[in-house]
Amino acid sequence: MTEEVKRLRCAVADLIGENERLTAALRVIEIKSQLPEESVDLVPVTALYEINLHAKEALK
Repeated sequence: MTEEVKRLRCAVADLIGENERLTAALRVIEIKSQLPEESVDLVPVTALYEINLHAKEALK
């Protein structure tokens, strides 16, 4: 029983860490993907690329 409790505590800690990582990635994606004031055609490709990278990381 004690080993199972240890295993479950580790699993919960891992899930909490993963949740924090995903929450941080989501915040970055939300900030980066806000609609710009200027025309969408003027959004730098590098910004779109960075949004894409963060989205891919969040989906891992």
